[in-house]
Amino acid sequence: MCSRNINGGGVNPLIVNRNWTLEQFKIIMNPEVLTQINGFYLCGTFGDPMMNSELLDMCRYAKEIKTDIRIHMHTNGGARKAEWWAELAKVLPADHMVTFGLDGLADTNHLYRVGTNFDTIICNAKSFIAAGGQAEWAFIKFKHNEHQVEEAQQLAKALGFARFNLKASSRFIIEPRVKVVNRQGEITHYIEPSTDTTMKFIDKKAIDNYKQIVKDAAIECQVLKTKEVYIDAYGDFYACCWLANTPYTHISEDASFEVRKKIKKQHENMVAHLGEVNTLKRSIKDIIDSPEYQNIWTDMWSGENKNIICARSCGKHLETEISKCSDQFLEIISLDE
Repeated sequence: MCSRNINGGGVNPLIVNRNWTLEQFKIIMNPEVLTQINGFYLCGTFGDPMMNSELLDMCRYAKEIKTDIRIHMHTNGGARKAEWWAELAKVLPADHMVTFGLDGLADTNHLYRVGTNFDTIICNAKSFIAAGGQAEWAFIKFKHNEHQVEEAQQLAKALGFARFNLKASSRFIIEPRVKVVNRQGEITHYIEPSTDTTMKFIDKKAIDNYKQIVKDAAIECQVLKTKEVYIDAYGDFYACCWLANTPYTHISEDASFEVRKKIKKQHENMVAHLGEVNTLKRSIKDIIDSPEYQNIWTDMWSGENKNIICARSCGKHLETEISKCSDQFLEIISLDE
């Protein structure tokens, strides 16, 4: 269900593999930026940050510029050897957290985290924690793993994870049953939401009436509150990861086809209005301070062309409550003694 691939099978043709180099990281996250931010997330929207060959050096550089910076990473934990994970723990600043996406145990995790090996992930996590790393176990609850929540929480505590984050996916809002395919396009199994989900699925009638739903949405921008920005693997700057996903959304001929086309068109208009948003060519400061960036939100959050992504992600809906983020937190449990 990730935008990087199509139903777990072939790679999304709209995405081109790209790795930031250390030099590019220094251009984007220069001392002026690092010294005035609390921290940054490497969230792996289109991939896993642990695959970057210069990640350790990026962490060393950031910590050298600002010793008390906070670094948070998200990973499926399947890449690299245990020794590398121990080194990661040593180069991270004191204020850090690495979130391992572990959606089940040995017999279920791979059903959603396709291609990963549970034993390898646990070995890597143990090495990271033993070397002083702070780790979080993030568990997305589905129908196929909901019976394992308590056992996974107990295992997380035994392994030394700092906290256990139980989440519910909202990526089922259009279809409550999603097929999973292999590289040959053959269906291997299906993914379904947990049986106790409170999600309100969007039926065809709601899709047909999306214009009214968007019109009724009062947008309360989360980024406006958190003071965060998002930069993708290509160096392009966006207000958030939800807006950044749009260029790489694979549009299929389904019930939501017209809505997705409208979203794509809104994205093109936004980028055209903002001008250059690549942070390798234009600094974060220049982009944020530009009149174009400061003034675009009035139009995006109101009127006839209210942005659909903004309404879906940060909208207060009068008729239908559509999910406010890709994965909703249900409960974060501290596992510290």
